[in-house]
Formats: sequence, structure tokens, C-alpha cells
Amino acid sequence: MDGPLAGALAIALTTVLALVVAGTAASVALLRRRARAESAAPLPGRRDAGSALLRADEELRAADDELDFALAQFGAERTADFRAALARAHAELAVAFRDQQRLDTGALGPDSRRRTVREIRGRAERVRTELAREVASFRTLRRAEADAPATIRTLRARAAQLAERVAATRASLAELGTRYVATALGEAVGAPDRAETALAAAGARLDEAEADLARRAVPAVGDVIAAAEGELATADQALRGAERRQQELAAAEERLAALRAEQRGALEQARALRDAPPDPDSGAAVGAAIAALEPLAREAAGASGGRDPLAELDGLVAAADRLDQEVSATRNQQRRLDGAREAYAGARLTARSEIGRVQDYLRAHGGGQDARTRLAEAERQLELAEAASDPVEALDAARRAQTHARDADALARFRG
Repeated sequence: MDGPLAGALAIALTTVLALVVAGTAASVALLRRRARAESAAPLPGRRDAGSALLRADEELRAADDELDFALAQFGAERTADFRAALARAHAELAVAFRDQQRLDTGALGPDSRRRTVREIRGRAERVRTELAREVASFRTLRRAEADAPATIRTLRARAAQLAERVAATRASLAELGTRYVATALGEAVGAPDRAETALAAAGARLDEAEADLARRAVPAVGDVIAAAEGELATADQALRGAERRQQELAAAEERLAALRAEQRGALEQARALRDAPPDPDSGAAVGAAIAALEPLAREAAGASGGRDPLAELDGLVAAADRLDQEVSATRNQQRRLDGAREAYAGARLTARSEIGRVQDYLRAHGGGQDARTRLAEAERQLELAEAASDPVEALDAARRAQTHARDADALARFRG
């Protein structure tokens, strides 16, 4: 009986052990599902942190404009503390936007997410407090200045210069409009009108300031002058955006010509690979890439209207990149790096253009925290691209900058 009894006991123990293992596995799976659900759930206060970050970013942009006028009026020495405060604020918000990006990707656990939300809110509030103190001190200083008439004369002279720039910009845009589609000009199309509106408002403010001086209403003069300065800053920003777009279009045309010349040699080498491939599949892949690139690499001879050189450059860079990828499969590492270096110049220019377009849109129409977060990430990726020593890493970062900038643009327009 000892033998049968021992066998029965062994079977019972095995059954119990199996049940315990199964129960443990089920518990572990349940805990993992619960952890994933908790990680994806919205956090209390996260929306408040995003709102605080958005307000801080808007106030920082306004403070940047305030500094321009403070420098012109009081000089570098008297604005040293203000400039240092702005540098600290930019650094704080850069960290906060990176933390917001990490939150948006869902890469953090529950504890880390809660801590990150608190840190974002804290950074945003610190920035707002310091900026409010610095801006208030300079506005108070302006009110106390005895040379308000001289300040008004300076602002009127600046308004006259801006008016000349409006006329020049309008003429340049009209000429560009005969060559390019409206989308190529982007927000620059309406820049002269926005600038003229702001200049008219600034002129009215300056008239009001002179009337206040005549009534000896000195405290009110400072506020009116500050409002006029803000309108002039708005006009200047609009014109700078239009001028930058003109420069970008000219740079795109130059880069198109250079890149097309470069790609003629690349196509010649690729055709040799296509005609004598290491295997049929790679030959077919190189041939498809050649077919996509050839029409884009031809010169746009005689083209007068309806063009977008930035879009052409984007398409040419993409097609050239595809060809390079196929050719690189049969090239050594050094040749691959050379190709990446060639593609990077166009990708960097396109990324800068995309970022500038979103910045112009946000200045003109505003935008939410999501759009600004993507824009901040695009700017960070472009900085990484420009700092990278490896051309492949630089190219990848520039492409990521393009993607984030396009996402920011889509989010800003959707919110708008």
C-alpha cells in the first residue's frame, strides 16, 4: 500500500502546484493590465499644468518684445538683469516643454507622471512670477522717465521706418506673387496689412500720449507709450516674418539649383547600379528610385507662375533620399555618409522653413499648448541636427524636426 499511497500523494501535490502557478500567472496578468490602465489614465492637475505652461510661454514671448524696447530706450547696462531673467525663463520653459513631450508620449509611469506634472506647473509659475516682476519694473521706470517727449519722437521715427518697410515688403510680395503660388508665401501674404493696422494703432496711441503730456497726465503717458511700443513690435514681427519668407524662397531656389546639379551625378551612378545590379531585386528598387527622382531633378526652365520652390525642394530631397537609400544598400559606409550629408542641407532648410511657418501662424492666430509643445520639440530636434557631428544623425533629427513642425501646424490650425 505504501507504493499506491505515495503515487496518490504525488498526484495531489502536482495538481495543487499547478493550480497555484495558474493563479499566480492570472494575478500577475491582472496587475499588469491594471498598471497599464493607470499609466494611460489622465492625471489630476495635468490640464492645469498645461494651461500654466501655455500662459507662461505667451508671457515670455511678450517679455521678449518688451526687452527689445527696453534695450532701445535704456541700453544694455540697465537691462542686464532683465536679459538674465529672460534667459532663465527660456531655459526653464525649454525643460518644461520637454517634460510635456514626455507626458504626451506616455513613456512615464504613474509616479513619474505625477512628479512631472508638478514640476511643469512649478516651472511655469516661477517663470510667470519672475517675468511679471521684471516687466513691471521697466514699465514703472518708463513712467518715471522725464524724457517722454523724446521717447515719443523716437517711436514716431521708428514707425516711419516701419512704414517704409511695409511699402517695400508689399512691392516684393506682389512681384513674388507672379512667380509663386499663394501657399508658398504663407502668412507673408497678409503681413503688410497686419503691419499697417498695427502702425495705425501705434500712431493713435502716440497722439494720445502727446495729448496726455499737454494735460500733464504723466502717469498715463507711460501706459500709452507702452501700448504704442507693443503695436510697433507687432508691425515689426509681421514684416520680419514676410522678409524671412522671401529669404527662404530665394534660398530654396539656390538650393534647388545646387541639389539638381548634385543629383545629375547621383543619377548617373545610380543608372550604372541599375544596369549592373548585384541582384534583380536591388536593380528594380534602384530603378524605381531613379524614375521618381528624374522628373524632379530637371531644371524648371521657363516656369513663371504657380510654383512653390519650398515644396519642390521638399519633394526633391525626399526623392533624392529614397535614391540614396537604395544605392546605399550596395555602397560602403562612407558613401552612405556622403549621401546623408548632401540630403541634410535641404532637410535642414525645409525644417527651418516649416518651423518659421508655424511660428508666423502662432503669432498671427495664436495656438494651444499641444501645438506649442510640438513646435518646441521641432526646434529642439533642429538644434540637435545642427549640433550633430554624424551626418546621418543630423539628417534624422532634421526630419524629426519637420515632422514635429508639421504636427504643430496641423494642431494650431485645428484649434484655430
